[in-house]
Amino acid sequence: MGAPRAQTSTPTAPAPRNPDPAAGGTRPADGEPDDAEFEIPAAGLTSQQRKRALNTLETYLVGKHEHMVGFQGNQDMGHAQQDLARFLDFHLNNVGDPFQQGNYKPNTKVVERAVLDRYASLWRAECPYDAENPDSYWGYVLTMGSTEGNLYALASARDYLSGRKLIGAPDGGSDPSTSQMVYVQAAPPARLVPAARDGDSPTADPRNAYRPVAFYSEDTHYSVIKAVRTLAIDTFGAIGTTEYPGQCPIADRWPMEVPSKGGADGSGEIDVDKLEALVRFFAERGHPVLLLLNFGTTFKGAYDNVEKVAARLIPILRQHGLLEREIEFEPGRTDRRRGFWVHVDGALGAGIMPFLRQAAEEDPTSELAIALHRELKGKVPEFDFGLRVDGVDVVGSLVMSGHKWAGAPFPCGVFMTKNKFRVEPAATPAYTGSPDTTFAGSRNGLSPLVLWNHLASKSTREHAAAAVRALRTTRYLESSLRELEDRLDREDRLPEGGLYVDRSPMALTVRFRRPHDRLIEKWSLSCQPMNTNAGEPRHYAHVFVMPSVTEDKVDLLMEDLFTEGAFDRPTPVHHPRPTTAATAFATDVHPLALVPTTGRGFQ
Repeated sequence: MGAPRAQTSTPTAPAPRNPDPAAGGTRPADGEPDDAEFEIPAAGLTSQQRKRALNTLETYLVGKHEHMVGFQGNQDMGHAQQDLARFLDFHLNNVGDPFQQGNYKPNTKVVERAVLDRYASLWRAECPYDAENPDSYWGYVLTMGSTEGNLYALASARDYLSGRKLIGAPDGGSDPSTSQMVYVQAAPPARLVPAARDGDSPTADPRNAYRPVAFYSEDTHYSVIKAVRTLAIDTFGAIGTTEYPGQCPIADRWPMEVPSKGGADGSGEIDVDKLEALVRFFAERGHPVLLLLNFGTTFKGAYDNVEKVAARLIPILRQHGLLEREIEFEPGRTDRRRGFWVHVDGALGAGIMPFLRQAAEEDPTSELAIALHRELKGKVPEFDFGLRVDGVDVVGSLVMSGHKWAGAPFPCGVFMTKNKFRVEPAATPAYTGSPDTTFAGSRNGLSPLVLWNHLASKSTREHAAAAVRALRTTRYLESSLRELEDRLDREDRLPEGGLYVDRSPMALTVRFRRPHDRLIEKWSLSCQPMNTNAGEPRHYAHVFVMPSVTEDKVDLLMEDLFTEGAFDRPTPVHHPRPTTAATAFATDVHPLALVPTTGRGFQ
């Protein structure tokens, strides 16, 4: 919402297409199959035509598989095809709750539960799953990646914090065949209004008691912006701009996102000092707090310091009655629940960090522990359900993408929370026979098989060794890029300003100056324009060191980046003007989020 934004680059011309006699059509210069090769006529295709088209696609994918280094996607599928191809003969649908079998029997829920138990153990949650234990974990395997998990987590947090509860039949009946899904919204009770405080601290507005405010950093994945808009969740920037103009505790104008530490030149980690000031402002006014933290950001690979954030915020939440409060979710029916929710987007980090923790817990003299100490200075950061600060279990929900570190051949992931934070579903759908407790409804039954195969194919120690090896390869990549910078400088071919080589602490990615488009296409590099704190526009690429990225592959990339013209930019790129928060809105418009045109990979 707000004024139109400047584009970050001029449209580029389509890739030139070259005749391909074998396919009887044309093909882009980078080998991508042409649409015409896969057109399906009314009569269908012969087996020879289908095979030829599929061979073309396979040839293209093999080439891209060998050079894909720019995204958080592990290209090492392990034994997935060898072990699991047989299951393509079955329609596997894990519809409904993973802990109830339901009426659709061709499913893999038994495997899903094993995967969930294993990740619950790795993330230090109480397991195995126990429906009677409020502190037991609950979760499910996502059909999408962490975008689905973030959406479900924010929806769960919104409902929990806003005093809603899913109930059965409104008339109090218990017949599942007649019950309906009904939201009951609690009215803000007067007893939640605290006494006026000393000094300038305002009295909390009782109307805010069930009005959660979302906080997330400017390096947060763009899926979160989609989620808060889809779910109509108020963000601190939106409420601050419209209801508290001129009162922002950290700047003259309300930012739409929590600034990252060090700004554009920093690591990508959330600025804890600024977050603390913003949370305090809204907690004083009676708002529940919905906080999303990142554990491996999309471009810089940064880890928000979850433990430090919690240590700063717990005293504020305690002071303003948000550690525990009474909620009247129906007239005369109450429960006690917290007034804050911490969600951790661990799309990449939650997949690797438990294994680094395993390496850290080994005998300090072991080869694995020594190798980890060489690559990781300091302790392995806290991020999961085992984190407790001042006796408070901090994390409310956590997500991970299975196609990233785990190397699934298609998007998937894991969402996890605790029983005590769940808003229960209305009823058991009669025809599925399993509660509709997941976001997707019908869910891909192959995903648990792939994740199970990944976890079961190695010992925990072998997984830990692979994680440490990835850190070592990342350090090798960083040093190789700095050596490349020296080589180019010696030959007087170094672009003005250098290669901008940088790496955030513990990150599995290194960022550097964007190379020529032909190398971006060859190596599937993710690129992002950024403005430095001084206002200088820069264009970056980055490499993510997944297990499929080896030192040999890094060497091949360096050879390409050393070639003549590797950093020439034949197509001029128009730099975007710095953007600021919107200052005015139409009377019937409520701002939810300001989506930047720079950052998060948007171009």
